[in-house]
This record gives sequence, C-alpha cells and structure tokens, in this order.
Amino acid sequence: MSVMNEYTYQHIKKNKRYTISILAAVMIASALLCSLCIFLYSIWSAKVAATIKQGGDWHGELWKAIEGEKLGTITENPEIEEVMIKGEWITAKLPDTKRPYLLMRDADTAFWKDMSLKETLLEGRLPEAEGEIVVSKLFFSDNPTYKIGDQLSLPVGQRVLGDEVLDTQGNKREGETFRSNETRNYTIVGKLDVSGSSAYPGYIAMGYLERSKIQPKDGLTVYMRLVHPRKIYEVLPKVAAVAGLEEDEYGTYGEKYNTPLLMLYGISDKNGETAQILVLAAMAVILVLLVMGAFVLIIYNAFELSANSRIKELSILKSLGATPRQIKYSVLYEGGLLWLIQLPIGMIIGHLFTYIVFKKVNEILRLSEGYQNMQVSFSAVVIVVSAMISLLTVLISAYIPARKMARLSAIEGIRQSNTKIKLKRQKKHLLIRRLFGTEGELAIAQFSANKKSMRSAVLSLAMCFVLIAGYLNVIFIFNMAKNKEMELPEYDMTVTLNMIDEPSQEMTGQMISQPEIQKAVVKRQVRTATYVTTDQESDEFKKLGGFENIDMRYNVLKRDNDYRIIVNLVGLSETSFKNYCEAVGTNVQDYSRQDEIQGILYDSTYHISEHSNQGVKIPLLNLKQGSQLQITEKSEDDYTGSYEFQAHIGAVTSILPGELNAGRYSVAYIVPMTTYEKITAQFNPERQMEYSHMTIDLLVGDQGGAKVKERLNQIAGSYLGTADFEIWSLMEEKQNDALREKAIHLGVIAIAVMIGCIGIFNAFATVSNNLRLRQREFAMLQSVGLTPRELSKLLTLEGVFFAITPILGGIPVILLISWWMLKLTYCKWGEFIVNMPLVTEMIYAVLIMGAIFVAYWICSISIKKNNVIETIRNEIV
Repeated sequence: MSVMNEYTYQHIKKNKRYTISILAAVMIASALLCSLCIFLYSIWSAKVAATIKQGGDWHGELWKAIEGEKLGTITENPEIEEVMIKGEWITAKLPDTKRPYLLMRDADTAFWKDMSLKETLLEGRLPEAEGEIVVSKLFFSDNPTYKIGDQLSLPVGQRVLGDEVLDTQGNKREGETFRSNETRNYTIVGKLDVSGSSAYPGYIAMGYLERSKIQPKDGLTVYMRLVHPRKIYEVLPKVAAVAGLEEDEYGTYGEKYNTPLLMLYGISDKNGETAQILVLAAMAVILVLLVMGAFVLIIYNAFELSANSRIKELSILKSLGATPRQIKYSVLYEGGLLWLIQLPIGMIIGHLFTYIVFKKVNEILRLSEGYQNMQVSFSAVVIVVSAMISLLTVLISAYIPARKMARLSAIEGIRQSNTKIKLKRQKKHLLIRRLFGTEGELAIAQFSANKKSMRSAVLSLAMCFVLIAGYLNVIFIFNMAKNKEMELPEYDMTVTLNMIDEPSQEMTGQMISQPEIQKAVVKRQVRTATYVTTDQESDEFKKLGGFENIDMRYNVLKRDNDYRIIVNLVGLSETSFKNYCEAVGTNVQDYSRQDEIQGILYDSTYHISEHSNQGVKIPLLNLKQGSQLQITEKSEDDYTGSYEFQAHIGAVTSILPGELNAGRYSVAYIVPMTTYEKITAQFNPERQMEYSHMTIDLLVGDQGGAKVKERLNQIAGSYLGTADFEIWSLMEEKQNDALREKAIHLGVIAIAVMIGCIGIFNAFATVSNNLRLRQREFAMLQSVGLTPRELSKLLTLEGVFFAITPILGGIPVILLISWWMLKLTYCKWGEFIVNMPLVTEMIYAVLIMGAIFVAYWICSISIKKNNVIETIRNEIV
C-alpha cells in the first residue's frame, strides 16, 4: 500500500485545484457537523444545569413523611448514592411582627449541598450547626429591626383552631390560636430570596439538621440520588415499602420523581413520557443523519471530479497489477488524508461558529425577561463523536467514486471512455431559441448534457434556498394560524393578586386610575360545575355532535345520562359589573336581590369538528333568561367540599367579562362581587387561595405599556410582598416571541450560509472543470463564426440556467412544506398566497442566483481570452 499512498499523496500535491475544492467542502462539513454536535450538547448541558439549579440534584423523593427510625433502611441501601433530608415542620411564634410565625424545617448537610435552595441565598451564609437559621427576605422587609446575626428565643408549638391542629404550612384561618410546647434558641445567619404569599401566616425559614439527633418518631422528607439512575422507577417503590409507607388506592407510596432531570438523562417510566424521550432522541439522530446525508451528496461531487481527473493514471496502475481493492483504497485514502489535514481547522471553525451563534442568540434573547445566557459547553466525547461523524461522512462521499473507479476496466480507463454513451434525439427548445436565439439553444443543450456533474452544486444551493424560504413560510403560517385560533385579548395587561386578605382599596384605586389605562375590570374567579342533559345542548352544538363527541380532556364527564361541565364562577367589582351589564344590555338592579342568586350566563365556546380544521364560535347550551342551573363547588371528584346553590339566569350573552381563564366547552356565571363572596364563603376553606385571588384586567395600549407596568410594580410592591402579585403584559409577550423568532431565524440563516458556501465552492469547482474540458468545443465554435459577443452571450445564458435551477428545484419542495403546514392549521391557500413573505424570499433567491452567476462568470473569463488556434492545437496534441 506504500506505493499507492505515495502516488495518492503526489496527486494531492499536484492537483491543487481539486485538493482545495475537496478541502473546502470537507472543512465546512466538518465545521458544521462539529458545530451541530456542540450545539446539541451545549443545549443539553444548559438544560441539565438549569434543572439542577432550579430543582436540585436528586432522582427520587418520598414526600410522604417516614419515621426517623426507618431512615437507616434508605441510607444503607447499596443502590442509593446520596440521601438528602428535611426534618419535621416547626412553628415558632414571633413577637410583635407583621406575620406571627416562623414556618420552618431543618435540613442536613447533603440537602444544603445538592438541593436548589442554596441558590436563593442573598446575604450571609447557609446554616452549619443546630440552631442556625436562614430566613426569607420578606421577614427583614416587614420587620426592619431584625438583621443577620440576631439571636432569637422563640416558643415552638402548634397552630390550632378549636380542637383541630392545623398544618404548619396551611393557609391562615380566622380564629386560630397558638399552643406552645417549648422554647428554642435560634441565630439568624442568612437571608433567602424566597417569599410566601400573605395567605400563609408566617415567614419561611430553614435550619440545620444533625442526622445523629434525629428521633425515632420524627417525620422526615427524604430525597435520594441513585448509583444507577435508570433503576429509579424500580428501586424507589421498594425503598418506600421498606421504609414503612403504605400503598394508596392507586398503588403508589407517595413517591415523587425528578422527572425533568431524569428525562434529560433519557430515563422515564413506561408511560407517555417514554415516547416523548424517544421522539426527542429520534429527532436529534434524524437531524444528524439529514445533515450527514446532505453533505454526502454535496462532497461526493468534489471527490468524483478528483477521481475522474485521474482515470487514466489509475487505469495504467491497474494494467501494471494494481488490484481493484488498491484502486478503491487510493480514493478512500485521499478522502481520509484530506479529512485529517482539515480536522483541527474544521473543529476550530465549528467551535467558533457555535460560539458566535450563541453570542448573537444571547444578545437577542437577553432582552426578554428572566432569560439566562446559554454557554458553549465543550467535552472530549463531543469532539470524538463529531470527528467520527465527519470522517464517516467523508468516507461515504469518497466511497461512491472509489467503487466506480475500482470497477472500471484498465482499457476503458486508458481510453477515458468510462461512461456509456447513449445516443438520444436532441431535444428542441423552441421557446429558448425564440427568446435567446442559437446561443440560448446551445446553452440549454450544454447545461442539460452536464446536469449530472452540476447536480451536487445545484442540490446544495437548492437546500440552502429551501431551508431559508421553507422556514419563513412555516413561521408565517404558524403565526397566521395562531392569530386565527386565538382571539386577540381585549385587555393587554393583567395584574394578579395571590392573596386571601382583601386587597387595599387605595392600592387597587391607584392601579386603575393610571392616565394611560383606557378600561379596567376587577374580578375574582373559581371553578365550579353543573350537570346538564343532551336536551340542554344548543341547536348548533347538537348538530356538531354535542357532548357525546367531546374528549374528557376538556373536563366534560359523563355520569349516567348527564354531563358534568365546568362553570367558571366570576365575581366582578361594583363598577366592573355595572359596566358589564351596560355592555350586555341588562338592568344592574336585577342582580342585587337578597332572596335569590341571580347572574349573567356567558355561553360561548370554540369548537372544531372532526371533519374540519376550521374552528367556530357557538353557544354550548340552550338556556335563556329565566332558566336555572344547579351549581356545585365539587368540580373535581377529589374535592371535599359539597356546597350547592341554585343559580338564576338574568341574561345570556357571548360578551366576555374580561379575560377569563376558561377552557373549551365550559360556561361562566357572572355575579356582583358581594354575591360571589357570599357564595364562596360556603366553600371548603382548603380552596380559599383559589377563590380569593383577584385579577385586574387593563386595556393600556402599546404606547405606554412599559411605563404603566413599571408604575404598577411600584404600587403593588409598596403594599404587598413579591409573592403576592404578578403582572402580565401582552406587549412584553409579543416582544419575547419576536426575539425568540429572531434568534431561531439567525440560527437557520447561519446553517443556510454554511450549506450555501459549500454549494458555491462546488459551483466554482464544477464550472471550472466543465469549462476547462470544453475549451476545444468553444474554440471550434469560434472557428466556424461564433463571435466573442455571441460567446459571451452563450456563457452568460449557461450561467443564468445554472443560477435559476436551484431556485426552480426548491420551489416544489417549499410548496410541499407549505401545503403540509396549511393542512395542519386552519389557514387556506388563498390567505397564504396573498400575505406570504414573498419579497423576503425573493431577496434570498436573488442572492443565491447572484452567487452562482458570479462563480460562472469568473470561471468563464479565461475561456473568452483563449486563442482559438492554440486551443485547438493543444487539445489535438
């Protein structure tokens, strides 16, 4: 093989034109494949790091408390690598503070090391000894006399309501008292960036748990990390059983899995999430295979040109005794050697390319709220895998011409007649002849004759165009469908108050009185239910199939001959309800009766039938003014409350009372806030957090949206803790969506440019080789009367045909992609054609055609300068 190696090496040195062409193609392919691997790995690493930072480094949890005496069955289990422990809930009474309690738990060293709570430390340090505690920042802001380093002596005991002992972490209850059991000493050593809602009567605190001091009957919450994480779904139930937990009616022990982290490791139990993991893994593999396949098709042309240039040499070697295996090895050796030469540069370019893309994406997405920069992650495994993928791509690309050369007989190769010539009737291009004359017909004939050699360049550039234009169409159709499916909200800002206590009237007054606010609705909402029959279906709904055809995921449950549907009970403030009655056209005085509950029924739902992708708004029920509904608070089977009331309907409307948080195939029953509070006072107290929270829908407009949100944050922050309110803005959501779309667009363009570069390199190589082999043909044409101007026209037309071919070839694929997207959405061809981003796509098409035409034009300059006689004589010799 040493002789063949030397021959191949000399061929690479001598034929710099082909060597540079192959090196450029292989280098870009290696760079993009390396970049793709780094990109996927970096995203995965960032996801893992973010998941651990947000939720902790654990695999399974026993959230049902185990007794301290059973802890050894877990810590001594050989399958478990690490155990993180939280102790019992402790209620400590505070003197003269805004909230009366510290609600706390102790945690061991492993918990503070591996769980996410340590990431919330703002000041001070974490607890390291018994009696040291860290307290939420809300404690310090509510009680500024306290500071880090203070020592506290506090009574510890239980919250009680009559004879009932309340949970430490439960909502505050009217009339509850504190029962002291002992006094303990604490030292504040740090401040945590956590805050509990005012629905809870205390401040969150965490201390240090010494494992050796755990008592046999202490109730512990245990997290664990396994030696072999893939066994977690098998091991955790066994651990729970041994630890003394009992199975419930569903066959579980109260165990919990860190599903987000496990899924990132490719671990799931045998449910629907397994399919999700397989789909994601398959998508990554398919993406890599598609990129490999694309580059095989692209690089193959460069190797074929190089192999064809030494057909005669290889055939002579074959006649002298070289075996087909050695001939094949020579071509593969060329590919492997060139791959090895470019590998360091390709890897560096791939890493730099990923770094630049990530940097640009971070710059774009940094403007979105809560975004954390993605970092490029490097790994030896990633480098090896990407190198092997690029090597495999190059060897496959080289193997096709290598096998062809190995099969070629020595005589055919020496004669350079390796292609079978099929005589065909010359196709007439009458339209081309009429438009461009004889030169046009010659140009199209030559282009058709050489289309096989140009196939690779055309394919890569067509892929570039399809990638860009297809992406633009997909995004456009997706946005168009989203706008059609989702009604634009009437209100563009919402303030949510997550609290049990009645919010300050002064605060809400300041919020809704901002000069930029055009309209405001103050409301509360809770899910209730009612049972209806098929006789109560509206005519429109009945024609479309009725409740019988509604999937259970929409919370429509059949019970005997009735259907349980969700009724969203909505309470509006006095002013909001008055404005709503005016919009509906009903008398507000009719809803203030003391002897009965009367409200307005919002009856309108969005329905898509099985045989249509077009959604329609229809009434769900056939109820009219004066009808009644029996409404129950038990909207789910596991709710313990059973309060029911008779709801009288004063009006039926399809006008929304603000932005409802409601699903399909549900209705809303709207009442004044006083009536709402009277009804919910009968509900189970466990749902108090749900029915007490308040939302304020605001119509602001884009002009002053950012300033209004800033002022609302300041107003709410001066009255409430950060956990008690949140503000949503439609304008910010649109801006974030636009930023994400821009970042994705940047990535698509970057990949398209890489593929386009390979296409242009291939175009240069293909055109240069093609024109060089046809020098005698051009000289012959000139000798029989073809003028320089006509020659320029001939070459220009060939360039034009070459330039438009990738675009014409890509258009059917783009239309197919668009058809598929339109089929999945509610959009029609007419809407798409009228509004499609045609101008942007045409700009990209012109750039691609321009790049090819320039390549053809540059390569044709030498042909125009050739001396006719010298060219014919050299070719004959």
